[in-house]
Amino acid sequence: MKEILLVEDEENIVTGLIFNLELEGYSVTHAKDGNTAKNILFNENKKYSLIILDVMLPGISGFDLCHALRKKKDYTPVLMLTAKKFDKDKIYGLQTGADDYMTKPFNLEELLLRIQALLRRQEWNNINKIVNILEFGDCYINFDNFVAKAFGKEIKLTNLEFKLLKLFAENDNKVISREELLEKVWEIKDYLNLRTVDNFILRLRKYFEKDPSNPKYFQSFRGVGYKFSKSGI
Repeated sequence: MKEILLVEDEENIVTGLIFNLELEGYSVTHAKDGNTAKNILFNENKKYSLIILDVMLPGISGFDLCHALRKKKDYTPVLMLTAKKFDKDKIYGLQTGADDYMTKPFNLEELLLRIQALLRRQEWNNINKIVNILEFGDCYINFDNFVAKAFGKEIKLTNLEFKLLKLFAENDNKVISREELLEKVWEIKDYLNLRTVDNFILRLRKYFEKDPSNPKYFQSFRGVGYKFSKSGI
């Protein structure tokens, strides 16, 4: 299910949008002001498929929030929804990093179609996301020439270790199940061998974590799988 963060302070718009978005099958989280949204996105570090963002908000403005997101290299699709109708406002909104811009009052059907288009584009980008070089902390991996370095020293990795790292790099900050890792890296569906995945994760932590017992980049989610986060916790 696609999750949408709705940042809007007009209750009549909020009620109608949540109702219609949920009818379309989306899960909706509502933030009534910019500061609440910033806390959700930055402090709680929650991820969404799309953000619908009002511009004129109590606290931090939609423009400033969008700019802050892009500054920290968060490229979640943003659709700005605002009463600001002048071309200069639209241009400024797009310059801050918004992917689309609609003015109030808006046509609901058009809004839903624009949301669908943004989500399709995001899915296409994810499918075609190819990482050739990965850098995080004091670590560097080049997947083209199979070079890996950590804390100033070169590390000899196996082909499977490179393959596992590349899958994580291309799914940054996304939890991947052990079953999926086994299928995509080892290309087998023998789920009796799930401990193989666990052992490889332990090896990656040993190579790339300063404190393998308290990992920053390679996180485990009990009963779910593992997540690699390039930015760390």
